[in-house]
Formats: sequence, structure tokens, C-alpha cells
Amino acid sequence: MKILIPHGQQIIEVNRHVCAENKQRSQLLDQGKIESALNTAFYPGSWPFLNGGIARLAGALCFYLTKAHAFMDGNKRTATLSAILFMNSNGLDLLYPENDEDSFSELADVVNKATASEISKDELIEWFERHKVPFQSSDE
Repeated sequence: MKILIPHGQQIIEVNRHVCAENKQRSQLLDQGKIESALNTAFYPGSWPFLNGGIARLAGALCFYLTKAHAFMDGNKRTATLSAILFMNSNGLDLLYPENDEDSFSELADVVNKATASEISKDELIEWFERHKVPFQSSDE
């Protein structure tokens, strides 16, 4: 099975989308940070790429894009949506409780915690692994 890996321009487009949804201006600060995050998440000889699986790769992608802070606004949303789109393009999705009493989804909560270094990269990766489900497009 060939893994479909996103490229930098796709990540930039995701940021444009998430910023437009919130009437924010999309501003790229450093494209090199995006490329570095992608290269780190998908480096072929290291975990989670090596025997890690799609969900773990998505967790790593989310972590590295969030930490890269390549955009003025929308870094966490861009990282999260990019990770989900990566999973979807490779046959998986996430299933998790939508909202808790604070009106944050469990996904938003775990990404916020990873960004604030309250949980580790490995904990975020494992969260993605535990919440993976087969992707079903809206056409099905």
C-alpha cells in the first residue's frame, strides 16, 4: 500500500481554509518550518513511520506542525485538519467525543495539551492510534 503524504503547499492551503473560516488573514511565517515538520514526521527510517501506521503518522504530523508555528494564526487548527486529511486520504478517520462540559472536543483538548507540552509527542501519537476508525466518505 502506497502512503499518500501531504506536501507543503497542501498545508498552506489548509491554513488558508481554517483562517478564512474564522475571518482571519492567512499569513505564512516560514515555509521551511512546514517542510521541516513534514520531513520529521515522515522520515522513513524512524518511528512512527517505521512500523508505525497511518494513525501514528497523523499524530506525529499534527505534533510537528503544531510545534513548528509556521503561520501567524491557525497553527493548531491547520495541524489538526492536515492530520485528519492525511488519515482520510489513507483510509482512516478519527472517532472521539465531540464536546465535553467546556465545549471543547476531545481532539481539540489533546492537541492543546500537546502544544502546551502538557502531554508528549508519543502520547498524542497514541491518542490518534486509539481513536482511529475506517474512513467512510459522505458518498457511501
